[in-house]
Amino acid sequence: MNTEMENSMSGERYIRENLPLGTIGAFVGVLLGMALWVIIGQVGFIAGIAGYAIVFCAMKGYKLLGKKLSKAGIVICVLLSVVAVLGAEMISLGIAAYTELGEIYGLSLGDAFRMIPDLLQEPELVGAVVKDLAIGYALSIWASYSSIKNIWRQTSAF
Repeated sequence: MNTEMENSMSGERYIRENLPLGTIGAFVGVLLGMALWVIIGQVGFIAGIAGYAIVFCAMKGYKLLGKKLSKAGIVICVLLSVVAVLGAEMISLGIAAYTELGEIYGLSLGDAFRMIPDLLQEPELVGAVVKDLAIGYALSIWASYSSIKNIWRQTSAF
């Protein structure tokens, strides 16, 4: 059993990482995680599981296309995940604007998204978005910290 594990570990050591394809895989992964964030957000929740899903999907996508997850890959995945949480919150805001104002003013979904910069001029809304982002980032870090730490350690072993 140990020989089998050693062979698999040494085999993984010699797999060449493909950084560009891994980055594309991570990008696709964060898009999947963002979709979960938006869906949960439409129900009225901010969930750490959605933030974790963004990070998890990014790392899985990176490893799937990049063939190997290195420390550089982990950093790319985490950075993309940070941006993805912000993007998912803005998408949720656009959808909320559409559902709240669409019928009243006859707005299309595209119009609602174009209104986001104007909506962010309202102090109450900025406060709500900042609060959602703070909670979302805190829950995301809390949910994914140990997983990232373990993967980081595993990449050190190779």
